[in-house]
Formats: sequence, C-alpha cells, structure tokens
Amino acid sequence: MIYNKPLRTIIKGVSQELNLPEEVVLVAYRSYWEFIRKTIEVLPLKDDITEEDFNKLKTNFNIPSIGKLYVTWDKVQSTKKRRIYLQQIRENNVTKD
Repeated sequence: MIYNKPLRTIIKGVSQELNLPEEVVLVAYRSYWEFIRKTIEVLPLKDDITEEDFNKLKTNFNIPSIGKLYVTWDKVQSTKKRRIYLQQIRENNVTKD
C-alpha cells in the first residue's frame, strides 16, 4: 500500500499510460531506487582511499527530472574530518563525567 498521495497518483498515471498494472509500475519504481541505494552502500567511502581510487568509483547518478545525485572528493574528506572531530568531542565529554 502506498501512503504517499502524490506518488500514488503518479504510479496510477504511469500505469494507465503504459497499460501496465499498478503493482508492476510500483515494483519498477522501487527497484530503481533500491539499485541506487545498494550501489552507494557498497562504495568504500568510509575506508581510507586515495583521491585516485575515489575518481575511479561511480559516485554519481543522473536521475531524470530530479538531477544528479553525487559526492565529491572534498565532501568525503570534510565528512571524515567532521566525524573524527565529533568522536573527539564525545570522548572528551565522557572523560569529564
């Protein structure tokens, strides 16, 4: 059951336009996003990789009518630094208590 009303309307419209059951359209839609999610999850972004290795990875997806989902090397590095900084703050707070 789809609770998102706009999504339900879109699926119904695509279903009618392509003369397919709504269930088939829904499965195709969910499969599309599941593929993107699984592909991103297996990227070794949490590991220590070089910029060269990062550039060899597929780190962007062009999604029609939405745009590009992507991550840059700088964003990965800044996120890692922020994570380390937050861990240090947590450790300092634990030792003070």
